[in-house]
Amino acid sequence: MRETRRSGDIPVYGNPDWVTRFPWLVQGTTGRSASGDSTDFRLFGTTPAGDVIDRWLALRRQLGFTRAAHARQVHKADVLVHGGGPPGLLISERFDGHATSSLDLMLAITIADCVPIFVVDAKTRTIALLHSGWRGTAAHILDEGVRILKKEFAAKVENLSVHCGPAICGKCYEVSPEVHGELGLKVPSAPTPVDLRAVIADQAKALGIPADNISASSLCTRCDNSLFFSHRAGDPERQVAVLGVIAQS
Repeated sequence: MRETRRSGDIPVYGNPDWVTRFPWLVQGTTGRSASGDSTDFRLFGTTPAGDVIDRWLALRRQLGFTRAAHARQVHKADVLVHGGGPPGLLISERFDGHATSSLDLMLAITIADCVPIFVVDAKTRTIALLHSGWRGTAAHILDEGVRILKKEFAAKVENLSVHCGPAICGKCYEVSPEVHGELGLKVPSAPTPVDLRAVIADQAKALGIPADNISASSLCTRCDNSLFFSHRAGDPERQVAVLGVIAQS
């Protein structure tokens, strides 16, 4: 499916099906600004920190949250569980996923070709947001996110919905034969493209998540480079994927 843009000054593209199914949820991925204004959300790069923090706060206000949570990502499979807390922006260390049952908390990850995985249990209204490049996918970060939701919030696999957001597509993402092996795929004789979102969808099915509850974006950060930043295209900037349950729900 193709995401649609939400209203607001900062471009945010979300799953239109989820807007109807989960009116209590905010989900999406930021993109480039058509006006040419910077929309870089990279907190650990060379962009002045004050400018980036102001951008994070503006996004949080635009989407209606008083709290946001992010972490320095290290391409592993550790997931941080969040409870209550004061208003503001929490920045943790060395986590590639977040999970919560709290209202008014905007979970966030930054991406620029890696896959943002959005996981929702509509019955318990618990959520997880996962950063999954090839290393995170090989480490089964989705499995860990689902395990956390089950353990901490009594979520049930049959109630989960999973969406893989804008990321580099299976035509653009050429990787070495060793990466194919790490992903559990047939090992080619030469560098060959791989579709990470397809691998993640297969992992979701193997976990028992209903096929009808699994979706993937048709948007590619490399093919649609006019909309998104892409590491493979040479962009140093990062967009941010967000997921949260609104306070009025």
